[in-house]
Amino acid sequence: MQPAFLVIGAAHWDIIARAAGHLTPGADVPGRVEPRPGGVALNLALGLADAGQPVELVAALGRDPAGDALAAVIAAAGIGLSGMLRQAGDTDAYVAIETGSGALHAAVADCAGLERAGLSLLAGLDGGPLAMPWRGTVVLDGNLPADVLARAAHHPGLAGAALALVPASPAKAARLGPILSRREVTLYANRAEAEALAGRPLPGSRAAALALLGLGAVSAVVTDGAAPATFAGADETVTLAPAPLAGGSVTGAGDRFVARHLAARAEGLGPEQALGLALAAAARHIARPAPSRHIPACPDQSPAGATPR
Repeated sequence: MQPAFLVIGAAHWDIIARAAGHLTPGADVPGRVEPRPGGVALNLALGLADAGQPVELVAALGRDPAGDALAAVIAAAGIGLSGMLRQAGDTDAYVAIETGSGALHAAVADCAGLERAGLSLLAGLDGGPLAMPWRGTVVLDGNLPADVLARAAHHPGLAGAALALVPASPAKAARLGPILSRREVTLYANRAEAEALAGRPLPGSRAAALALLGLGAVSAVVTDGAAPATFAGADETVTLAPAPLAGGSVTGAGDRFVARHLAARAEGLGPEQALGLALAAAARHIARPAPSRHIPACPDQSPAGATPR
């Protein structure tokens, strides 16, 4: 049997550095550093697998030790690797620096491998190991290059599948606009991404979700940080507030939200219950314990603005 979900997009290692105290530009502070699997598509696949949903992942990994280790993690999670592309070069990486409270201070994403893969990423859909046509749900990560997004969205082997889009960032949200006008999709976004797609400020998640419907989405789910989140469809709009949290790592929380919502809808749950489960999944991710690996302070810390050593 085909898995219920096919997820296509970024898979890499996240290097998460959590500062122990206040951060200022140029500061050298003690904290904790944790490598963990990441990338929007891989985070979604892991979340779907955790929810008991069979899932296949299409992503690009380098032929390097980092890629070997990540492939082992993916396989151990029960995620299908039939469409995985292994290519020459390094596996992609994402480096995030978080404040002591878990808020994102700065991040750098190296997706050179995904960009380099280009349309070859979809080789498994064209007479490759993935069984076509696909009848489940296809989830596309907005980190994909625009030509790969367009090819996947309109691939004949995926024409009968339900399609969900995840923008990945406000800067990449514009890549999804052409798909919205040509295919029925469910769109997952935060308010900033929805504003980028709509081209105007939006006062909250409800207004943002309705704006995405106006752009052509058949349904839309919009989060807004600690403010209420909204599901909007043709017949129903539901808005729920997340539980208050006293800090924690937000990196990957949005992907866990999307994965649990997708799984809940696949289970046949209604809009309100699905949205509640998704918010709870994001809250659990944010509230999980900080990494235990401790990196001690350098004995000679640089003052703010000092030249890096």
